[in-house]
Amino acid sequence: MEWMETVRALAEEPLVRLVVGEGFRGIVRRVRRGHRGAAAHSEAGPATVSTDERTEIPVMVTGDSTTGAELAAGLLQGVGNENMRAATRLLGAHRGGFWLRRLLEQEQELTAAADKPVIDRTGTHPSIDWDTIGLLMLSRPSAFKSSTSEMAVLETAASLVSRCPVQLGEVIRAVDESELRLILRAVDEAAHGEG
Repeated sequence: MEWMETVRALAEEPLVRLVVGEGFRGIVRRVRRGHRGAAAHSEAGPATVSTDERTEIPVMVTGDSTTGAELAAGLLQGVGNENMRAATRLLGAHRGGFWLRRLLEQEQELTAAADKPVIDRTGTHPSIDWDTIGLLMLSRPSAFKSSTSEMAVLETAASLVSRCPVQLGEVIRAVDESELRLILRAVDEAAHGEG
């Protein structure tokens, strides 16, 4: 957990505090307390996989025919937080679910980089663990190999759930018109609920 010590040390630097702001300190506080994601899960059962220890974990299938909206719907079952819903739907709408596919297909790799799961499978349905996404974005952004516009969309989604501060000017410069419309819709949904 050497990277964790680095994150803690960075959190104490005045310049880092100034640049990153409250979002980073909130994540560090949650990590120190061992806080889990805030998503609530419903009672309906998802697809599961049995492990050797006779336990079942929820899984998601990310076949080529699965749309980004379908992936988002699967990760939103039982999630009541509007900001988390808007952020997940943004990732589902962006380039056919580019980020949701990446998170699900590279789950083990990203979980190893964070030393914490990127997909929360503790409830009856899997959901994105936004604390882990925010932590990775701040401590190991290279784990998300992507273009500038793809990263801007992920950063914006994480900012909707207060896990990553973003500079709106940088986001606007990085994204194209269709991505900007998706972001604006997600911000509206986070503020006013699903429309």
